[in-house]
Amino acid sequence: MPNSGRNINIVLEEKIALLEKALIRERNAKKRLEVQLDEKAEIALYENKEFFDSYEKATSKQVQLQFLASLTQELLLDKNIDESFYHFAGNVAKLLDTCSAVVMRVNHDTHNSVWSLASGDKQWQIKPWLQGYEDIVNPFLTQSELCWHRIEYKSIGNNAIYSTLFRNDTLLYLVVKITETERRLILFDISHFCYGDDFKQTLGIAAQQFGAAIKRRMTKVELAYNYRDLRNTVNELRATQQQLIHSEKMSSLGQLAAGVAHEINNPIGYISSNLNVLKDYLKIYEHAFSQLPLTIVQQFNNTKELSFARNDVNELLNSCIIGVERVTDIVASLKTFSRKEQDDFSAVSINEVIESALKIVWNQLKYDHEIVQELALNLPKIQGNYGQLQQVFVNLFVNAAQAMNERGELLIESNFVDNSIEVNVHDTGCGMDESVIRRLFEPFYTTKNESEGTGLGLSVSYAIIEKHNALISVSSKPNQGCTFTLKFPILSL
Repeated sequence: MPNSGRNINIVLEEKIALLEKALIRERNAKKRLEVQLDEKAEIALYENKEFFDSYEKATSKQVQLQFLASLTQELLLDKNIDESFYHFAGNVAKLLDTCSAVVMRVNHDTHNSVWSLASGDKQWQIKPWLQGYEDIVNPFLTQSELCWHRIEYKSIGNNAIYSTLFRNDTLLYLVVKITETERRLILFDISHFCYGDDFKQTLGIAAQQFGAAIKRRMTKVELAYNYRDLRNTVNELRATQQQLIHSEKMSSLGQLAAGVAHEINNPIGYISSNLNVLKDYLKIYEHAFSQLPLTIVQQFNNTKELSFARNDVNELLNSCIIGVERVTDIVASLKTFSRKEQDDFSAVSINEVIESALKIVWNQLKYDHEIVQELALNLPKIQGNYGQLQQVFVNLFVNAAQAMNERGELLIESNFVDNSIEVNVHDTGCGMDESVIRRLFEPFYTTKNESEGTGLGLSVSYAIIEKHNALISVSSKPNQGCTFTLKFPILSL
């Protein structure tokens, strides 16, 4: 039995030895196979290196093209200058995988804003301009515009100021011209600039495209400003043209009025004189008629008609005389309207003229209307005729009272504006439309009843204002009141 057990152990040991030898052979075979696989893999990698290089270049080119396409699309959008800079700087920072981007606005010696975008941030942060930033900015502004430049941290010199914005040793920056006085400086904090030529070319294309877009945008802004200025100039020219046309029209009407007044004046004169003589004659006839005996009068065939005529003749004659007097007043107004010579002019206080005119029309205003006076103190005097100017304001105040009917407010303002004295007379009355305003200063044009006016008040006022080298204009809308604006040149010392 013992011998059989020992035989079994020998057999097992032999089998184990065989298995160990087999395991060693397998391990050696595996190592040889791994070596062969490594060799084949190295050969395959070497053989496909050109393919991988091409793939890497294509991937990089795709990223660059996507960047340019996105940039072009954004530049075509109608964004303001700041938004354009935000987008451009943010996209370049993303392309460079840089730590941060900074945009500085430099207007000559006024450095008034800094925008900072940290890596990974979605929002731009506005930081205050710190004393000492000039040490960073000034060297950059001497470089050519729309070209990428690099500068090393050591060449800037001020470590503390630099560290407030940047972390790395190298800056990539771009100078963009906005106007003749303003520049924008875009700075990128980079750790290296080891990029291929095609990548650097992409950055150059982006800079040129962005610069061209900013130039187009500023050209549009300049054109918009120019268009606004031209439109204002055209409006001023139109207003001046209308004023000249109106002045010429009023001058022609003045000449016509002068001729009409001259032609009417003589017949009106002798009609008025004859009517007064006729009135005296009628008194003589009436006295003589009253001396006749009643029996003789009763023998007349037209006793009733004669009695009626005797009673009515004086009333008819008085009506004729009143009518002639009114025509005389109209002729006198026409003379005032058409007169071009300057009467006795002297230094006049416009506030005193306004207050005296208010006293004249006070009874028409004080009960039903509120009068507000906002007259500037210590106004310089103007050269004018006190009585004629008083007539102008009396006309304006009476018209305002009639336009406001029962209740309203009359606001009178005087101020020193643009080297002249400006007076505004505003009422809260019925107002006027454009068709009325266009004819407002024409002689005999009126919207009042025939018994309320002749239509000469404003035309005479216009002539007086014109003689004073002043301007009068009106602003009104139906049911929104009316404002007359008068501008007088001040008295030259």
